[in-house]
Amino acid sequence: MKVSRASKRYAAALLSLADEVKKVDSVGADMRLVSQTITSSRELYLFFSSPVIDRAKKRSVVQSLYEGRVDKLTIGFLYLLVEKGREALTEAIAIEYGRLLDEKMGVVNAELKAPYKLDEKASSHVRSKLESLTGKKVRVSFSLDKGLIGGFQAQIGDTVYDGSVRRQLEILKRQLSENGALNASLSEQNKRN
Repeated sequence: MKVSRASKRYAAALLSLADEVKKVDSVGADMRLVSQTITSSRELYLFFSSPVIDRAKKRSVVQSLYEGRVDKLTIGFLYLLVEKGREALTEAIAIEYGRLLDEKMGVVNAELKAPYKLDEKASSHVRSKLESLTGKKVRVSFSLDKGLIGGFQAQIGDTVYDGSVRRQLEILKRQLSENGALNASLSEQNKRN
């Protein structure tokens, strides 16, 4: 989902307000719930995106879905979105809020690929290695990649950390070929001298 400038502004404003009242985590949990409900229901997504459905009906649906389930700050924010005609941005705002909260808390997301499921010990070891490389707390999502021979690949943003056996073999091959070329060059020089 593309996050617009308006979504970013609303998310930043919500985070700022939540920070003032010391509720960034609870509002974060609320926004994840909101995002999940919209993502899991195409009808709800279309309902919020529709310009022909009146605001009173949308406010009523927000109330029935979230009243008593989310913090008062969050429900008030959702009502504000409906009043301003920005309810179609709700999912994007929720996603952006999560990203901004992670940035504020020093958390990065890593996509970890391995040829087999890592046990808890191995997973913790990889997480701590990534944390020492990035200097941030790392949240790992795992996926299987049978194409890897062994080891793992991790991607954080645009950076890929490749600890796969295939990559290690490529490095070794390059080093050996460079050493072979160096040895051949030295042999050639010795012959001339």
